[in-house]
Amino acid sequence: MSAHGRLGCGALACLAALLLPVTPSQAQGPSAAAPAPTPEPWRGFYVGGGGAYSNVSVDVYGGACGYECYYWWGDYSGYDQGDGEFGYSLHAGWRVHRYFALEVSYLDTGTIGWDENLVYMPEFDDYYNNRVDFSAEVAEASVLGIFPFLETWEVCLRLGAGFWDGKSEQRLDQSFGPAVVTRRVDDSGTGFLIGMGVGVSFADALHVRLDLQTVGIDREALNAQDDSSLDSLLLEVQYRFGAH
Repeated sequence: MSAHGRLGCGALACLAALLLPVTPSQAQGPSAAAPAPTPEPWRGFYVGGGGAYSNVSVDVYGGACGYECYYWWGDYSGYDQGDGEFGYSLHAGWRVHRYFALEVSYLDTGTIGWDENLVYMPEFDDYYNNRVDFSAEVAEASVLGIFPFLETWEVCLRLGAGFWDGKSEQRLDQSFGPAVVTRRVDDSGTGFLIGMGVGVSFADALHVRLDLQTVGIDREALNAQDDSSLDSLLLEVQYRFGAH
Protein backbone atom coordinates (compact mmCIF):
# COMPACT_ATOMS: atom_id res chain seq x y z
CA MET A 1 0.00 0.00 0.00
CA SER A 2 1.23 3.45 -0.86
CA ALA A 3 1.99 6.09 1.72
CA HIS A 4 -1.12 8.01 0.66
CA GLY A 5 -3.26 4.88 1.21
CA ARG A 6 -1.84 4.30 4.69
CA LEU A 7 -2.48 7.94 5.63
CA GLY A 8 -6.05 7.68 4.33
CA CYS A 9 -6.74 4.56 6.42
CA GLY A 10 -5.29 6.18 9.52
CA ALA A 11 -7.46 9.26 9.05
CA LEU A 12 -10.58 7.12 8.64
CA ALA A 13 -9.76 5.15 11.82
CA CYS A 14 -9.34 8.38 13.85
CA LEU A 15 -12.62 9.74 12.49
CA ALA A 16 -14.45 6.53 13.38
CA ALA A 17 -13.05 6.62 16.94
CA LEU A 18 -14.31 10.17 17.38
CA LEU A 19 -17.78 9.31 16.09
CA LEU A 20 -18.31 6.16 18.18
CA PRO A 21 -20.74 6.66 21.19
CA VAL A 22 -19.10 6.95 24.57
CA THR A 23 -20.12 4.24 27.07
CA PRO A 24 -21.45 5.25 30.55
CA SER A 25 -18.38 3.77 32.25
CA GLN A 26 -16.17 5.93 30.06
CA ALA A 27 -18.25 9.04 30.76
CA GLN A 28 -17.93 8.76 34.55
CA GLY A 29 -14.88 10.42 35.95
CA PRO A 30 -13.77 10.82 39.58
CA SER A 31 -16.21 13.71 40.11
CA ALA A 32 -19.19 11.65 38.86
CA ALA A 33 -18.75 8.67 41.21
CA ALA A 34 -21.93 7.03 42.54
CA PRO A 35 -23.02 8.32 46.00
CA ALA A 36 -22.06 6.14 48.98
CA PRO A 37 -24.96 4.10 50.38
CA THR A 38 -26.61 5.41 53.57
CA PRO A 39 -25.33 3.37 56.55
CA GLU A 40 -27.86 1.20 58.37
CA PRO A 41 -28.88 2.46 61.85
CA TRP A 42 -26.92 0.75 64.61
CA ARG A 43 -28.46 -2.27 66.31
CA GLY A 44 -26.84 -4.46 68.93
CA PHE A 45 -25.77 -4.96 72.54
CA TYR A 46 -24.97 -2.12 74.94
CA VAL A 47 -23.95 -1.66 78.59
CA GLY A 48 -23.75 1.37 80.84
CA GLY A 49 -24.09 2.92 84.25
CA GLY A 50 -23.89 6.13 86.22
CA GLY A 51 -25.21 8.14 89.12
CA ALA A 52 -28.76 8.32 90.45
CA TYR A 53 -30.70 10.67 92.69
CA SER A 54 -33.68 8.90 94.28
CA ASN A 55 -36.57 9.98 96.46
CA VAL A 56 -39.89 8.64 97.70
CA SER A 57 -43.26 10.30 97.22
CA VAL A 58 -46.54 9.56 98.99
CA ASP A 59 -50.04 10.50 97.89
CA VAL A 60 -50.96 12.38 101.06
CA TYR A 61 -54.38 13.26 99.63
CA GLY A 62 -55.51 9.67 99.49
CA GLY A 63 -55.15 8.88 95.80
CA ALA A 64 -57.24 11.73 94.42
CA CYS A 65 -54.83 12.02 91.48
CA GLY A 66 -54.29 8.33 90.82
CA TYR A 67 -50.99 6.72 89.89
CA GLU A 68 -50.28 9.26 87.16
CA CYS A 69 -49.42 12.01 89.69
CA TYR A 70 -45.73 11.86 90.57
CA TYR A 71 -43.81 14.39 92.60
CA TRP A 72 -41.82 15.96 89.75
CA TRP A 73 -45.06 17.26 88.19
CA GLY A 74 -45.53 19.85 90.94
CA ASP A 75 -47.24 20.36 94.27
CA TYR A 76 -50.73 20.22 92.74
CA SER A 77 -50.34 16.47 92.32
CA GLY A 78 -50.88 15.80 96.03
CA TYR A 79 -47.62 13.88 96.49
CA ASP A 80 -45.26 14.68 99.36
CA GLN A 81 -41.54 14.03 98.96
CA GLY A 82 -38.93 12.64 101.28
CA ASP A 83 -35.29 13.66 101.66
CA GLY A 84 -33.59 12.32 98.52
CA GLU A 85 -30.22 10.60 98.35
CA PHE A 86 -27.57 9.78 95.74
CA GLY A 87 -26.93 6.22 94.57
CA TYR A 88 -25.87 4.46 91.39
CA SER A 89 -27.26 2.43 88.50
CA LEU A 90 -26.13 -0.20 85.98
CA HIS A 91 -27.86 -1.37 82.81
CA ALA A 92 -27.53 -3.67 79.80
CA GLY A 93 -29.73 -3.89 76.75
CA TRP A 94 -30.28 -4.99 73.19
CA ARG A 95 -31.21 -2.46 70.50
CA VAL A 96 -33.57 -4.60 68.44
CA HIS A 97 -34.60 -1.84 66.04
CA ARG A 98 -33.99 1.83 65.41
CA TYR A 99 -37.12 2.59 67.46
CA PHE A 100 -37.13 -0.28 69.94
CA ALA A 101 -34.90 -1.80 72.67
CA LEU A 102 -35.08 -4.30 75.53
CA GLU A 103 -33.23 -3.46 78.75
CA VAL A 104 -32.46 -4.78 82.24
CA SER A 105 -31.03 -2.58 84.96
CA TYR A 106 -30.06 -2.34 88.62
CA LEU A 107 -30.58 0.64 90.93
CA ASP A 108 -29.17 1.26 94.41
CA THR A 109 -31.00 4.23 95.95
CA GLY A 110 -28.87 5.08 98.96
CA THR A 111 -30.69 6.00 102.20
CA ILE A 112 -33.78 8.19 101.76
CA GLY A 113 -35.45 10.03 104.65
CA TRP A 114 -39.21 10.09 105.04
CA ASP A 115 -41.21 11.94 107.74
CA GLU A 116 -44.98 11.91 108.22
CA ASN A 117 -46.96 13.00 111.25
CA LEU A 118 -50.22 11.68 112.64
CA VAL A 119 -50.08 8.22 111.12
CA TYR A 120 -52.64 5.90 112.66
CA MET A 121 -51.06 2.63 113.86
CA PRO A 122 -53.74 -0.10 114.21
CA GLU A 123 -51.40 -2.37 116.19
CA PHE A 124 -50.98 0.37 118.83
CA ASP A 125 -54.46 1.90 118.39
CA ASP A 126 -52.98 5.38 118.38
CA TYR A 127 -51.35 8.06 116.19
CA TYR A 128 -47.58 8.27 115.70
CA ASN A 129 -45.14 10.57 113.94
CA ASN A 130 -42.95 8.76 111.38
CA ARG A 131 -39.18 9.19 111.17
CA VAL A 132 -38.01 6.65 108.56
CA ASP A 133 -34.68 5.96 106.83
CA PHE A 134 -35.45 3.91 103.72
CA SER A 135 -33.07 2.25 101.23
CA ALA A 136 -33.81 -0.05 98.32
CA GLU A 137 -32.22 -2.15 95.61
CA VAL A 138 -34.27 -2.43 92.43
CA ALA A 139 -33.90 -4.88 89.54
CA GLU A 140 -35.74 -3.62 86.46
CA ALA A 141 -36.89 -5.13 83.17
CA SER A 142 -38.27 -2.72 80.59
CA VAL A 143 -39.15 -2.03 76.98
CA LEU A 144 -37.94 1.24 75.43
CA GLY A 145 -39.62 3.14 72.63
CA ILE A 146 -36.95 5.34 71.00
CA PHE A 147 -37.45 8.42 68.82
CA PRO A 148 -34.22 9.68 67.14
CA PHE A 149 -33.81 13.28 66.00
CA LEU A 150 -31.03 15.62 64.80
CA GLU A 151 -28.81 12.64 63.85
CA THR A 152 -27.23 12.11 67.29
CA TRP A 153 -30.11 12.80 69.71
CA GLU A 154 -32.98 10.59 70.85
CA VAL A 155 -35.92 10.60 73.25
CA CYS A 156 -37.02 7.35 74.90
CA LEU A 157 -40.14 6.19 76.74
CA ARG A 158 -39.88 3.28 79.19
CA LEU A 159 -42.43 0.71 80.37
CA GLY A 160 -41.70 -2.30 82.54
CA ALA A 161 -41.53 -3.75 86.04
CA GLY A 162 -39.33 -2.97 89.04
CA PHE A 163 -38.52 -5.77 91.49
CA TRP A 164 -37.54 -3.93 94.66
CA ASP A 165 -36.09 -5.03 97.98
CA GLY A 166 -36.29 -2.35 100.66
CA LYS A 167 -35.17 -1.81 104.25
CA SER A 168 -36.39 0.90 106.59
CA GLU A 169 -35.23 1.96 110.04
CA GLN A 170 -38.29 3.46 111.71
CA ARG A 171 -38.66 5.70 114.76
CA LEU A 172 -42.30 6.24 115.72
CA ASP A 173 -43.04 8.98 118.26
CA GLN A 174 -46.49 8.93 119.80
CA SER A 175 -48.30 12.01 118.52
CA PHE A 176 -50.13 12.75 121.79
CA GLY A 177 -48.03 10.92 124.33
CA PRO A 178 -44.51 9.96 125.43
CA ALA A 179 -44.25 6.50 123.80
CA VAL A 180 -41.45 5.84 121.30
CA VAL A 181 -41.21 2.76 119.05
CA THR A 182 -38.06 1.88 117.07
CA ARG A 183 -38.03 -1.01 114.62
CA ARG A 184 -36.57 -2.28 111.34
CA VAL A 185 -38.90 -3.32 108.52
CA ASP A 186 -37.76 -5.41 105.54
CA ASP A 187 -40.14 -5.42 102.60
CA SER A 188 -40.07 -6.33 98.92
CA GLY A 189 -42.40 -6.37 95.96
CA THR A 190 -42.99 -5.69 92.28
CA GLY A 191 -44.15 -2.33 90.96
CA PHE A 192 -45.15 -0.90 87.61
CA LEU A 193 -42.18 1.00 86.10
CA ILE A 194 -42.55 4.01 83.82
CA GLY A 195 -40.00 6.57 82.67
CA MET A 196 -38.76 8.90 79.99
CA GLY A 197 -35.37 10.26 79.01
CA VAL A 198 -33.22 12.07 76.48
CA GLY A 199 -29.79 11.08 75.18
CA VAL A 200 -27.02 12.11 72.80
CA SER A 201 -24.29 10.03 71.13
CA PHE A 202 -20.58 10.91 71.11
CA ALA A 203 -17.78 9.21 69.14
CA ASP A 204 -20.24 6.70 67.61
CA ALA A 205 -20.08 4.06 70.36
CA LEU A 206 -20.54 6.39 73.37
CA HIS A 207 -23.98 7.59 74.41
CA VAL A 208 -25.02 9.77 77.37
CA ARG A 209 -28.60 9.85 78.62
CA LEU A 210 -30.65 11.55 81.33
CA ASP A 211 -33.50 9.37 82.51
CA LEU A 212 -36.44 10.01 84.85
CA GLN A 213 -38.31 6.98 86.16
CA THR A 214 -40.69 5.86 88.89
CA VAL A 215 -41.76 2.51 90.33
CA GLY A 216 -44.57 1.82 92.77
CA ILE A 217 -43.68 0.49 96.26
CA ASP A 218 -45.72 -0.75 99.22
CA ARG A 219 -46.84 1.93 101.67
CA GLU A 220 -45.77 -0.39 104.52
CA ALA A 221 -42.14 0.10 103.51
CA LEU A 222 -42.46 3.73 104.69
CA ASN A 223 -45.11 3.12 107.33
CA ALA A 224 -47.23 5.50 105.21
CA GLN A 225 -50.99 5.64 104.91
CA ASP A 226 -51.27 6.17 101.16
CA ASP A 227 -49.94 5.09 97.75
CA SER A 228 -46.16 5.43 97.52
CA SER A 229 -43.57 5.44 94.76
CA LEU A 230 -39.80 5.44 94.38
CA ASP A 231 -38.67 8.13 91.92
CA SER A 232 -35.20 8.42 90.41
CA LEU A 233 -33.24 10.77 88.15
CA LEU A 234 -30.35 8.96 86.42
CA LEU A 235 -27.38 10.32 84.47
CA GLU A 236 -25.65 7.43 82.67
CA VAL A 237 -22.93 6.74 80.13
CA GLN A 238 -23.53 3.90 77.66
CA TYR A 239 -21.14 1.92 75.44
CA ARG A 240 -22.58 0.44 72.21
CA PHE A 241 -20.75 -2.60 70.89
CA GLY A 242 -20.12 -2.59 67.17
CA ALA A 243 -21.27 1.00 66.61
CA HIS A 244 -19.21 2.93 64.04
